[in-house]
Amino acid sequence: MLSRPIFLTHSGTRKKERFTSMIPGEVKMYSCGPTVYGPIHIGNLRAALTADLFYRFFKHFGYRVTYVRNYTDIDDKIIHQAQKENATCDSITEKYIAYAEKDYALALMEEPTHKTRVTEHLPEIIEMIGNIIRNGKGYTSPSGDVYFSIDDFPGYGKLSGKSVEDLMAGARVEINPEKRNPMDFALWKAAKPGEPAWDSPWGRGRPGWHIECSAMACKWLGPKMDLHHGGEDLIFPHHENEIAQSEAATGCAPYVGYWVHNAFLTFSSEKMSKSLGNVVQARDFLAEYGGELARMVFLGVHYRSVFDFNAEVVDQAVTNLERVYEAKKIAEEIRAKKVLLPDPMAEQAWGGFIIDCDRAKEAILEHYANDLNTAGALSELFTLVREFNRALKQPNAANTPAGILAANEFIKVLEGQIGTVIGVGRMRSETMLAHLARIKVSRSKREGKSVIEDAEIEALIQQRKIARENRDFRKSDEIRDQLLAGGVLIKDSPQGTTWVRK
Repeated sequence: MLSRPIFLTHSGTRKKERFTSMIPGEVKMYSCGPTVYGPIHIGNLRAALTADLFYRFFKHFGYRVTYVRNYTDIDDKIIHQAQKENATCDSITEKYIAYAEKDYALALMEEPTHKTRVTEHLPEIIEMIGNIIRNGKGYTSPSGDVYFSIDDFPGYGKLSGKSVEDLMAGARVEINPEKRNPMDFALWKAAKPGEPAWDSPWGRGRPGWHIECSAMACKWLGPKMDLHHGGEDLIFPHHENEIAQSEAATGCAPYVGYWVHNAFLTFSSEKMSKSLGNVVQARDFLAEYGGELARMVFLGVHYRSVFDFNAEVVDQAVTNLERVYEAKKIAEEIRAKKVLLPDPMAEQAWGGFIIDCDRAKEAILEHYANDLNTAGALSELFTLVREFNRALKQPNAANTPAGILAANEFIKVLEGQIGTVIGVGRMRSETMLAHLARIKVSRSKREGKSVIEDAEIEALIQQRKIARENRDFRKSDEIRDQLLAGGVLIKDSPQGTTWVRK
């Protein structure tokens, strides 16, 4: 698939551009990870899932990918949290890195090529700062801080698309007489009492925030990379500064071939913030809903679209995932059949569906290649589920040789095209359907609704079956209505009666 053209929206040009890697067949990519001073929230999770999506996507299209994701393990927020917990910074970062790692595993994220920490890259950071100073782009203040001089870097502002004057007007910049320009940013911070510090040519201190990613990326990917990802809140100042210091240190430009950023996540139309008290921790969501549902929720919309997180979105994801796994369950049952009888009408119906599968594979790949349009790819899957269910309505459809071929093709599309990139559809159907049923029961109980337990549902369906065999359709309808009132929808098909919770 390397010959298929890929188009990505470059944050710097704000245009969709054809992707070309520096080395044919290889991709070097970096994603900004979290600052580990507490549990990650669902906004952090969306960003991490977006990076994982790009990683899976490039591998699916046949590239050899080197993917670096970092942890910022020294920062003002970490220092404050350590003071708050009366602990060391190391103990805080170890705790919350382990916490994030478990969240990423729960979200079914693939392991990056390299997971880096700032404190493990102090030699590279110090060397890069030294290069910046030697190249005339940085300076040391009387107090021992080291700053980047934006006046000596003519391209400053090219990612955000704003002039220095515009950036200064929109920024809250503290007056610092030691800076040559109020927009100059710290590369090295002189040590303060009670804070972690390391030796350097400029005295003991610690790195500034922006230099960290530049040094880690350059060590593992070289002075230039193909793709750099982050949340759109990082465009300025973090990524703007990252470009400036990296190109100033190495003399290589452009530092990044393609900048990609995922949009904000809002919570019921409001931006998540601790001050509003609406921060949802990733662990809370993942513990209740699981990784596949999280991926359906957060990757079901385009990564560049602002995503409003609310109960309705989660409910819709549950419904969508249930539709997919109900179809997969039937497909698994069909291909497990041993005795089959050809049926001309059923064979014809399945022949049309197999053509639909071929069309869906191509359409899904086109959606991926078009700026990772996951919403479009999923819409193709839902269309295929509908066509699968339509073919099943043909008498004897589940008992023909063509049915086995069609079931296999459907599962190939689900697991091979959707599962490998978006990361949904690869679990056993019975396991996922049971999980989704538990979610519905749990939510109904929290909302104070009466819930019919599984055993009672099965007993009522058996009673309804007997009533139908006795042609007692009034009783059959009463049982159906009773189940419906309890939030249970039953479906009759040639394969028997199935049920789902609404």
